[in-house]
Amino acid sequence: MRIIEGAHIIEGVRDLFIRLNYDPPSLEGVSFLEPGMGKDESDLANILNKNMDIASKEKRPLCQDCGIAQVFVKLGKCVSFSDAPKLQNLIEKGVEEAYDEGLLRKSTVKDPFDRVNEGRNLPAFIYFEECDGDTFEIYGIVKGGGSENVSSQQMLSPVEGREGVASFVFDTLKNAAGKGCPPYFAGVGVGGTFDTVSTLAKKALMEKRNDDPELMEMISTKIKDLDYGILGFPGISAVKSLYIKKAPTHIAMMPVAVALNCHSYRCGKVEF
Repeated sequence: MRIIEGAHIIEGVRDLFIRLNYDPPSLEGVSFLEPGMGKDESDLANILNKNMDIASKEKRPLCQDCGIAQVFVKLGKCVSFSDAPKLQNLIEKGVEEAYDEGLLRKSTVKDPFDRVNEGRNLPAFIYFEECDGDTFEIYGIVKGGGSENVSSQQMLSPVEGREGVASFVFDTLKNAAGKGCPPYFAGVGVGGTFDTVSTLAKKALMEKRNDDPELMEMISTKIKDLDYGILGFPGISAVKSLYIKKAPTHIAMMPVAVALNCHSYRCGKVEF
């Protein structure tokens, strides 16, 4: 049995979420300039590239919306931890310290109707995945409200097939337009159930999956017809990256989800 000190977990989560807001691994090597852009869109792309550079060098948040903390844990059966009754306690302590020490905006309200902000950016939204051996990995996503608001899911009929899924993805992106700060990093989940397919879409992004090249080609062809680019202005770059992850499902169901992330796509992981 491998035992990891709780303080080490808190420190790892804290450092991860601070880095995600300033210099996320998901944007390493990314440039928003693309061939075929007009002058106006090229100017906007240069602004986004400059924003990434300043955020990294000066440790300023990429976006004023420092988001909610989403955490995906891969935990091996031969791993245990100390200093807390539940792993959730350690993770949330790390998140809370990150938002304090990193001077990050705290955006989570306690109740969806009362809208009281307790100033802790908790709870973290945590998903656990069991695995063999002594694997222990924590993936973090900083998810802003704008791109989450234009994400979407739907229960399609199986007879709609790939064409139906591709059309739903296109419609989601068309309706999103500039509201979620494109160019988008888009994850598509297909299969599972109503409550799991949205998580599947976010895992597609984290894992950079392409489980269905035929569907990928259909979606890529359709999104060429989108009439906007960076930040919703006219252009050709509505989508920066697209990923697909599939899962088994019921014979009568075709759950589909599209998880959109803005140009400040903040994702990364820490391994223990």
